[in-house]
Amino acid sequence: MEFADEIVPSPHLTNTSWRGDRISPACDRSLVNHPENDQVYRDAYHGNAWSRTPALGAAVYGKTQSFPPSPIENLGSGKYLRVPYRRIPIIDVHSVEELANFAQSVVNTESIRGVWRGQVRQYQLPRSHDDRLRLYGDATVEEPSLLPSASRDNIYFPDFFEAWAGLLDLFMEQHVQYLSKTYPSRREELLRATENFRCSYGYRLWGLATAQHYGLPSVGLDVTHDINVALFFALHRFTTDASTGAMSMTRAVASDDPVIYGLGGLERHDLLEDAELAPSWLQCARPKAQGASFFTTGWGEAGNKAADRIYVAFRLVNHTEWQSPLNLRQVFPCTQDDVLLDFLLTARDRYTDPEIQKLLKRIYFVP
Repeated sequence: MEFADEIVPSPHLTNTSWRGDRISPACDRSLVNHPENDQVYRDAYHGNAWSRTPALGAAVYGKTQSFPPSPIENLGSGKYLRVPYRRIPIIDVHSVEELANFAQSVVNTESIRGVWRGQVRQYQLPRSHDDRLRLYGDATVEEPSLLPSASRDNIYFPDFFEAWAGLLDLFMEQHVQYLSKTYPSRREELLRATENFRCSYGYRLWGLATAQHYGLPSVGLDVTHDINVALFFALHRFTTDASTGAMSMTRAVASDDPVIYGLGGLERHDLLEDAELAPSWLQCARPKAQGASFFTTGWGEAGNKAADRIYVAFRLVNHTEWQSPLNLRQVFPCTQDDVLLDFLLTARDRYTDPEIQKLLKRIYFVP
């Protein structure tokens, strides 16, 4: 297609191939119709492509200063993060109480059921100087990276799933046998419901989500409905022993820059929750403690697609003086309270197959 002047204000409405050649109305109109060359250009982080390579400075995703303000920008610091076709306000927060108030007001303003993700620092996409100029017209933009672990490490998750599903089958068999002895009158009901679940599509979704919650590489992210859980992860560093999976925690230091992202505009199929995927007796302790959902993102050539859903970023000012409302055991239940974790750790001694051992070493836990 031609980058004609008349399509610039609303190219996504008039473009006959909406999956390609999308241009923000906030682009540099003097440059967008003069591509650098006729080669196809693609953004493998967000799954967008153009039939010609945009000129340096064209800002096909829009210039930050050219967007109209969103309803919550009056709460912000005047600084922004960038994702395709939008800017994200950064709000400086100075206390736990202020965070809670801001979080509530933002959700109410947007009229959404939001989820949160806390990080001890913000990670940037590793884009080149020229790519930022083509996409944003500014090489200094801050572009948050929410790449899932499998995308970061170039791991093909289905290679793990066969062994993982085998372990889950063994866990379900063991757990249902225990429950049948505890509640003998419900034995047939439990067996029948478990077999039906194992044959359902929801079983694979539950397996995928549970893999992420317990440390396996996946194409999704853990997010939470509880702002205090997001705060806990923003205020702490975690180190995992690669040989054992044992995890230690330290407080974020002054040089860290903790951030909590608010993600919204989520469809029902975007979030996988134990309570909706699995029978009550298979719902796991860790995601329940963390108010966690599995955000299904990061497929194919759109590894950073989760960042498209960020609508606000809270930066925690003077965070070393903050006190987390939650402690480690509240967020990571021990084996006595987490039957799946107990099964996975004892399985290390029971199953010697190399593929199983390789997988089980990735399971992280608090000793």
